[in-house]
Amino acid sequence: MNFKSIRCAVALAFAMSGGLVALAQVPAPMAHYTATTANTSSSGEAVRFDLLRWSTDAERDQLFTAISAAESGVPAALQKAMTVGYLWTTESAGYSLRYAYRVAMPDGGDRIILVTDRVVGSFEPQRWKLTGTAKATEYPFTVIELRFPRTGVGEGKASLAAKVIADQEAKTIALENYSAAPVLFQGVKK
Repeated sequence: MNFKSIRCAVALAFAMSGGLVALAQVPAPMAHYTATTANTSSSGEAVRFDLLRWSTDAERDQLFTAISAAESGVPAALQKAMTVGYLWTTESAGYSLRYAYRVAMPDGGDRIILVTDRVVGSFEPQRWKLTGTAKATEYPFTVIELRFPRTGVGEGKASLAAKVIADQEAKTIALENYSAAPVLFQGVKK
């Protein structure tokens, strides 16, 4: 074996061991939610939300300011945001969550607001076509709102079929008229 071959072998071993160390340092999700899709052309398929951390109040304020000014400011705010988790669907790739915020509801339940900087379904649009009478919205991002009662299983809705607004009371981004939007994530469990 010549010196060049040895040097290549050492470099390859170093790169591989560094890669293994990097993989070992990926943080485990602090919160993990599962659900199945509903009211889409892919109804009944499994989805998973893996949260690495909650967004800070400063991150919440930046997104709230962007949506309060005009929804056109949201994509730029999301591009600057760090990844706080992932949405895994049956599509070929997952979605990076750029915002994850929890709001306590008066009845003791939780609202969890998640935002990705892409449109859910951008990898395989045919899987996310709405069924029924719901009309699709067109945002360059996706807001997902999961709601959990104090005990039991939750549900989720998304900006694929609901308008995005600034929730003045909670000071966060949210879905307008949540109760009227179609359920897109059913059987949501932690």
